[in-house]
Amino acid sequence: MQITEKKLSALTNGLNAVDGVMSNGIHTGFKALDKDLALLYFPDGATVTGIFTRNKIKAHSVMYDMDMLKQFTEFKAILVNSGNANACNGLRGEQDVHEMTRSLAEKLNIAPHQVLVSSTGVIGEPMNLQPFYSGLDALIDGLSHQHSTAAAEAIMTTDTIPKELSMQTVIGGKMIHFGAIIKGAGMIHPNMGTMLSYIVTDAALPQNALNTALKSAADDSFNVMTVDGDTSTNDTVLLAATNKVPLDAAYLDDFTASLTEMCRELSRMVARDAEGATKFVTVKTVNAKTKSDAISAAKAVATSSLVKTAVYGQDANWGRVIMAVGNSGIKTLDPNAITIKFTSAAGEVLVCHEGLAVPFDETLAFTVLSQTDVGIFINLNTGDAAAEVWTCDMSIDYVKINADYRS
Repeated sequence: MQITEKKLSALTNGLNAVDGVMSNGIHTGFKALDKDLALLYFPDGATVTGIFTRNKIKAHSVMYDMDMLKQFTEFKAILVNSGNANACNGLRGEQDVHEMTRSLAEKLNIAPHQVLVSSTGVIGEPMNLQPFYSGLDALIDGLSHQHSTAAAEAIMTTDTIPKELSMQTVIGGKMIHFGAIIKGAGMIHPNMGTMLSYIVTDAALPQNALNTALKSAADDSFNVMTVDGDTSTNDTVLLAATNKVPLDAAYLDDFTASLTEMCRELSRMVARDAEGATKFVTVKTVNAKTKSDAISAAKAVATSSLVKTAVYGQDANWGRVIMAVGNSGIKTLDPNAITIKFTSAAGEVLVCHEGLAVPFDETLAFTVLSQTDVGIFINLNTGDAAAEVWTCDMSIDYVKINADYRS
């Protein structure tokens, strides 16, 4: 019987909502107390693709994964440690990646090239692999179809909560499942993918199709989300397909649309849990000349420290918004056509019309900006393109968290 097509619907169990995925996360000693080593295991293998940081300084795990994904399509394990980024560690950093993949492969009785690896934490500190060796047996022994949350906890750094998601949808008459975990709260301003995220699906698609879908999804999700304007050395997004449900390549667009919706929700989860954030901010630009202009203007506003601190202070200082638009470098801009509003569940307040100040109720503006979810609406009035970027405010706690990061 044909299954009725429908939109994505929420599931529970994160990564383990997908057939063919086992996971675990434990504490080993990379961090003082919290979980710090995660493992995703595909007993029957998985087709994997990935996107990575465009920072010219890349972590050793990123360079390793990029090389492996060029050479191979099928993998059986993804290993992630938190507490040490293994970046800028020279030859030793490279050797540590190979040692980690070799040791895990030996325990799992698989080939080392079937293992991908990620790291996150402090940059420039050589790794001490003793915690890894001491915890490896427990990590493997604890692999389960119920430990997605443990894996999500093990990849956290300054995150305040573990982030996992699972959904299902019908594509081409087949029920397709998605699961994911993601970490990220600071050093987030991706140009390709973001932070660390691991997405799994049971759809059967070749690596090149998965890569096309992931790049497209990232452009409409991870690439329009920013916390602080800094792109990490370790940014990694891996998409793994366990190939349990045959899917005709003719449905790649439908698959991509569902994957994009998943990634957009994951991006919003990161922005809401950003370092020191008290507000989730959506910057929306409309009527731009081009899509590129719309995105650039929204990103400029979303990354402006002055805009972010004004939102934190619940100050409707629209001058900071129009300043950021002017600094965005967009090709077509008419300063005398710009309209700006602040919005939230408490209402909306027009503060600028056609480039000029509009008298407004300061008390209403303060109330609008006092909500947890706030919007900045910018009408450029030069075309019909639109974009949306997600960010957060910048509080005193952001400075405290990053001032004390290594300690």
